[in-house]
Amino acid sequence: MKRNRKISYLKKESIQEQLTHALDIPTEVVTNMPVITLIGNKEINIENFSGLLEYTRQKIRLNTRAGILVIDGIELEAKNMTAERICIKGNILHITFVV
Repeated sequence: MKRNRKISYLKKESIQEQLTHALDIPTEVVTNMPVITLIGNKEINIENFSGLLEYTRQKIRLNTRAGILVIDGIELEAKNMTAERICIKGNILHITFVV
Protein backbone atom coordinates (compact mmCIF):
# COMPACT_ATOMS: atom_id res chain seq x y z
CA MET A 1 0.00 0.00 0.00
CA LYS A 2 1.38 3.40 -1.00
CA ARG A 3 1.23 6.32 1.32
CA ASN A 4 1.01 9.86 0.13
CA ARG A 5 3.94 11.73 1.54
CA LYS A 6 4.03 15.44 1.88
CA ILE A 7 7.38 16.77 0.89
CA SER A 8 8.27 20.07 2.40
CA TYR A 9 10.94 22.08 0.77
CA LEU A 10 12.90 23.88 3.42
CA LYS A 11 15.64 26.30 2.59
CA LYS A 12 18.91 24.81 3.70
CA GLU A 13 20.84 27.05 6.03
CA SER A 14 24.49 27.61 5.38
CA ILE A 15 27.02 26.58 7.97
CA GLN A 16 27.51 30.25 8.83
CA GLU A 17 23.77 30.72 9.42
CA GLN A 18 23.60 27.57 11.54
CA LEU A 19 26.56 28.80 13.60
CA THR A 20 25.00 32.22 14.20
CA HIS A 21 21.76 30.60 15.39
CA ALA A 22 23.53 28.06 17.59
CA LEU A 23 25.82 30.62 19.26
CA ASP A 24 23.29 33.47 19.21
CA ILE A 25 25.70 35.72 17.31
CA PRO A 26 24.41 38.55 15.08
CA THR A 27 24.39 37.41 11.44
CA GLU A 28 26.30 40.45 10.19
CA VAL A 29 29.27 39.56 12.41
CA VAL A 30 29.80 36.16 10.82
CA THR A 31 28.69 36.91 7.25
CA ASN A 32 30.29 40.39 7.02
CA MET A 33 27.03 41.80 5.60
CA PRO A 34 26.65 45.59 5.68
CA VAL A 35 24.90 47.22 8.62
CA ILE A 36 23.16 50.42 7.54
CA THR A 37 21.79 53.00 9.96
CA LEU A 38 19.82 55.89 8.51
CA ILE A 39 19.13 58.98 10.63
CA GLY A 40 16.33 60.82 8.88
CA ASN A 41 17.49 61.88 5.45
CA LYS A 42 20.54 63.73 6.78
CA GLU A 43 22.96 60.96 7.86
CA ILE A 44 23.76 57.36 6.97
CA ASN A 45 26.25 55.08 8.73
CA ILE A 46 27.50 51.98 6.95
CA GLU A 47 29.53 49.24 8.62
CA ASN A 48 31.20 46.30 6.84
CA PHE A 49 31.86 47.88 3.46
CA SER A 50 34.92 46.85 1.49
CA GLY A 51 35.71 49.82 -0.70
CA LEU A 52 34.81 53.30 -1.90
CA LEU A 53 34.08 53.14 -5.64
CA GLU A 54 32.82 56.65 -6.37
CA TYR A 55 32.72 59.86 -4.38
CA THR A 56 31.07 63.08 -5.52
CA ARG A 57 28.83 65.62 -3.78
CA GLN A 58 25.82 64.01 -5.49
CA LYS A 59 26.68 60.28 -5.44
CA ILE A 60 28.67 57.87 -3.29
CA ARG A 61 29.09 54.22 -4.30
CA LEU A 62 30.41 51.63 -1.86
CA ASN A 63 31.33 48.01 -2.45
CA THR A 64 29.69 45.63 0.05
CA ARG A 65 29.20 41.89 0.32
CA ALA A 66 25.50 42.41 -0.58
CA GLY A 67 26.34 44.37 -3.75
CA ILE A 68 27.18 47.95 -4.62
CA LEU A 69 25.45 50.44 -2.34
CA VAL A 70 24.57 53.69 -4.16
CA ILE A 71 23.70 56.79 -2.16
CA ASP A 72 22.31 59.73 -4.16
CA GLY A 73 21.84 63.15 -2.62
CA ILE A 74 22.78 66.79 -2.38
CA GLU A 75 25.96 68.07 -0.71
CA LEU A 76 27.02 64.57 0.40
CA GLU A 77 30.15 64.44 2.52
CA ALA A 78 31.99 61.45 4.00
CA LYS A 79 32.81 61.88 7.68
CA ASN A 80 34.64 59.57 10.08
CA MET A 81 35.71 57.01 7.47
CA THR A 82 37.71 53.95 8.54
CA ALA A 83 38.54 50.70 6.72
CA GLU A 84 35.17 49.16 7.65
CA ARG A 85 32.92 52.06 8.61
CA ILE A 86 31.78 55.32 7.02
CA CYS A 87 29.45 58.12 8.05
CA ILE A 88 27.90 60.15 5.22
CA LYS A 89 26.12 63.44 5.85
CA GLY A 90 24.08 65.61 3.53
CA ASN A 91 20.61 65.60 2.02
CA ILE A 92 20.08 61.90 1.19
CA LEU A 93 17.55 61.42 -1.61
CA HIS A 94 17.94 57.81 -2.70
CA ILE A 95 19.63 54.61 -1.48
CA THR A 96 19.86 51.52 -3.68
CA PHE A 97 21.73 48.23 -3.99
CA VAL A 98 23.05 47.15 -7.37
CA VAL A 99 23.59 43.39 -7.40
